Amino acid sequence: MTAGINTQSHPPGEYLHNFPGGVKLRHFKRISCHHPIARPPMPEYLSLPLKQHVGDSAVPVVEVGQAVLKGEPLARPGSDFGALLHAPTSGRITAIGPQPVISRDHHTGDCITLVPDNEDSWHPDCQRMIPDWRHMGPEELIRRIADAGIVGLGGAVFPTHRKLTSNFARPITTLILNGAECEPYISCDEMLMRQHPEQVLLGGQILAHAIGTVEHIIIALEDQMGEVEDDFQRARRLIDDPRIRICRVRTIYPEGGERQLIKVLTGLEVPTGGYPQQLGIVCVNIGTAWSVKRALVDRVPLIERVVTVTGAVNDPRNWLTLLGTPVSHLLNISGGLKPNVTRLVMGGPVMGMAIRDDAISITKGFNCLLALQSRQLRNPEQSMPCINCMECVRVCPARLMPQMLYHSIRNGNVARSSDLSLSDCIECGCCDLVCPSHIPLTEYFRLGKSQLRSSLHQQQRALKSEQRHQAREARLKTEQARQQQRRLSRQQAADDRQQAQQNIAAALARVRSKQKNQDNEK
Repeated sequence: MTAGINTQSHPPGEYLHNFPGGVKLRHFKRISCHHPIARPPMPEYLSLPLKQHVGDSAVPVVEVGQAVLKGEPLARPGSDFGALLHAPTSGRITAIGPQPVISRDHHTGDCITLVPDNEDSWHPDCQRMIPDWRHMGPEELIRRIADAGIVGLGGAVFPTHRKLTSNFARPITTLILNGAECEPYISCDEMLMRQHPEQVLLGGQILAHAIGTVEHIIIALEDQMGEVEDDFQRARRLIDDPRIRICRVRTIYPEGGERQLIKVLTGLEVPTGGYPQQLGIVCVNIGTAWSVKRALVDRVPLIERVVTVTGAVNDPRNWLTLLGTPVSHLLNISGGLKPNVTRLVMGGPVMGMAIRDDAISITKGFNCLLALQSRQLRNPEQSMPCINCMECVRVCPARLMPQMLYHSIRNGNVARSSDLSLSDCIECGCCDLVCPSHIPLTEYFRLGKSQLRSSLHQQQRALKSEQRHQAREARLKTEQARQQQRRLSRQQAADDRQQAQQNIAAALARVRSKQKNQDNEK
């Protein structure tokens, strides 16, 4: 790795830079790469959560009992910040209501239940020919990406059309396709890149055309993916786009994180609380680029994704899975679980979320189903007091002080944890991995963030209450001033009437006096 290069004098990816912290991990990826990506059999039902993206939940546009076709919209965004949800196959809607979902905050969420009719009949909009994407303007491309319901498939599930339309003063000149799949066990992106490199690059070209100002398209691969790099080099020669560069980055966790990867490829750092677009960069996942190609070339909305089923299962592999497929269905077709499995995880072993119910279904952000045996899990009772060894500080990629954050959160000092930049924590779990006291630091940081959000919410409520009180006081003062003005006006009017009456009486008196004088003279 080369550091200290002036990033303004060379193209992105020409030199590689270091990012702070990180750890070397065994990847365990080979076990799920022995078979090509395959489609699983159709499940008995599909359960589709209305919230599968960052932002507001989608709003159903179908009713219970309604027959739907493959690719037909089932729910539309409830606001400008959301994503469309489409039917993964044809069938009938049997329920709309709470079902088990994967979430850190809620065990259930509103879902649309679809029972397939096994005909897999396409909606007419998905078969209609569309113009070549090269002849479309950026606005039209972005609209079609939004109509396909595409979100980030690397885990962030940020609506892709919003990422492309963010209004920043600096033009977007660099597009990064993130294939640095750094967390152990997950191999869905690697297998997708192996089998469809041309389609991934084509998706990158479409995204670049939608942005309109892209000068560099960077494909980031881990240095252990030599075979994938060869495939991409062949695809690059076929596509013949001089903007495309294939970059191999070192295999270190969490280099696949957006901010870390941007640092490695450009030497630039995304500002705290900021966005890559402020640096003229957009970073999207490999799977997202592939989905964009399918939407704009094949006319297929985002109704399925590649999911790695791995760990303690009898036949680990990657499945091109319909959204809404129950976890139990994927486990069954993967040969079932091995003995002593005590935990199912969505995602990798470091940043993944535990699955409480195998009735939970596959969503747009569901990249890996990992089965872990009891020997692979840490016993929480083994946690010991912090010894201030500073190992967590050494590996933190966000340059935080995890041990100080831990103490502030344990003591309930929300202000202190905010001052220590807790919001910059990316919850990568590096500190957990190296802590000799086996303290679940990331869990504490999630708790601390929850406390920060609660404190911020209370502050906002207090501020709104104070603003309402001040507005009420201002209204009362204004009303009192109006009433005083009305009283003064009435008093002034009364005084004016009295004065007028006096003036009239004086005038009449003068007239009478004059008449009397005239009479006397006669």
